[in-house]
Amino acid sequence: MFITITLPDDFYRTYFQLHSILSSPPDGVNAQKIKEYLAPRQGPLSSVKETFGKPLDASKKKVESGSVTLPDGVVLRVEEGDKEFVFAVSTRFQIDEIQALIMLRSFLYNQGMPPISDTTSTSVMAAELVDAISAFYFSERLHTFRVLIPLFRAKENSEDLLYPVALEFLPKIIPDGPKFAQSVIDEYLLKTKEKLPEKLNEDPKAATLWAKQTMKEQLVLLEVLFWTMWGYVPCSGTLVESIFSAAYSTALGTCQTNNTLLLDEESVQLFQDCAAIWILITIEVLELESLSEPDTIELSDAPSRPDVYHASPGTLKRLHDLVTTNTGSQYCCTYLAWTYVVSRLSAKAAETSEIPASFKPFFDYINPPLTRSYTNDRESIRLQMVTTCLDPDVGLFALMQTLLTRSPLFVTAIAWKTGSSITDPNAIAYRSVLKGSFPMFYIHFYTQR
Repeated sequence: MFITITLPDDFYRTYFQLHSILSSPPDGVNAQKIKEYLAPRQGPLSSVKETFGKPLDASKKKVESGSVTLPDGVVLRVEEGDKEFVFAVSTRFQIDEIQALIMLRSFLYNQGMPPISDTTSTSVMAAELVDAISAFYFSERLHTFRVLIPLFRAKENSEDLLYPVALEFLPKIIPDGPKFAQSVIDEYLLKTKEKLPEKLNEDPKAATLWAKQTMKEQLVLLEVLFWTMWGYVPCSGTLVESIFSAAYSTALGTCQTNNTLLLDEESVQLFQDCAAIWILITIEVLELESLSEPDTIELSDAPSRPDVYHASPGTLKRLHDLVTTNTGSQYCCTYLAWTYVVSRLSAKAAETSEIPASFKPFFDYINPPLTRSYTNDRESIRLQMVTTCLDPDVGLFALMQTLLTRSPLFVTAIAWKTGSSITDPNAIAYRSVLKGSFPMFYIHFYTQR
C-alpha cells in the first residue's frame, strides 16, 4: 500500500505540524524553508468553504490514470489497488480526489496503518481505513484555518521571523481581504444552521461528535475573523455591519440548529469560548483606540477614507439600532463600546460648524434635535447609554471579570484545565482589545460627566 512508497518528508507534513512550526519555528527552520512548506498548500489555505475542494471528474481521472502531479511538482504513482482507498476517502468527506490521496498518504506516514479486521477484503479495508482517518481529517480541517493565524500576527510585527513570509504569502492566499472576511462570516453562519447528516440520525455518539466538530470549526473561523480584522482588512461599513449582524443573529454563537446535541461540559465550553471571542470581535472592529485620536472621525459627504465604518451615516444608524435594541447582559461590553463611539461622534459634531447633509439625519435620530449643548433637564444620548450599561442589573463588571479571570481566551491555565479549543489563549491582541480599550473609555467618560 501507500506506506511502501518513499517521498520527501515535507510531503507528509500535516497542517497540525505546519501550524506548530509557524507558531514557534524550531532551530534550523528559516523563512525560506517555511515558504517551501506553504507554497504547495496555498489552495487549501485560501479556501474557507471547501478547504480540500470537492470531488471532481478531472481529479478522479488523474488518480485513475495512475499518475498524479501535485502542486509542488512531485509526481505520484498510484497503484491500481490503492485507488479504491483514495476514492473511499474522497466520497466519505466529499473532498477532491487528489486532496484525498494527499490526506491518506499523510495519515499513513504519520500514524501508520490502523488495525484491519479482514485484510483479504478491500471493501472492508477501505471502510475501516476511512473510519480510522476521520479524526485525523477533522484535525487537519481545523489546522488549515489555524495556519493563517501566525501569519496574520507576524504581518503586524516587522521583527517577527515570519514577517517576510506573511508579506509574501498572505496576498497570495488572500488576494481580496474584504471578500475573504465576508466568506469567513458566511461560512460561520452556515455552520450554525447546518443540519445533522441523515446517516447519523441513528447513531447518537457519532451525531454528538459531528456537532462538536462543527462547533470547533465555528470557533476557529471566529479566531480567523478576529485576526483578519486585526490589521489585514479595513473595518468598512459593509463588513462591520455584517459582523454585528452575525453576532447578534446567533446570540454570540449560542443559537445553533443542533443545540440538543451539545449539552456536555466540552460543548458548554465551546459555547462560552465562541461568545467570548464574539465579544472581542465586536469591540475590535469599532477601533475604539483610533477614535480617540484627533481627526480620525471625518464628518463629510465625500470622506477621504470611505473604507471605515464611521464614514457611512447609514451604517452608523443601523449599528445603533442593532446595539440599542439588544440590551441583554451578554451584549453589555459591546453596548459600552458603542456608547464610546456615539460619544466621539457627538463630540466631533459639536465642534463642526455645519453638519454635512448626509450625517444630519443620523445625529437628529440619536438625539433629536441636534444641539451643541445639553440643558440640565435633558441628558445626552451618551450619558443615557452609560447609565444603561452601568446599571448593576446589567452585569457589566461581572462579565468583564469573568472574561479576564475565568475565560480560556485570557487565562492559559484555564484553557489547559478545560481542554479549550482556543488556538492561542491569552494572546496579546486579545488583551489589547479588552484591557486596552476600556480604561481609555472610563477615563473619557468620568472626566466629562
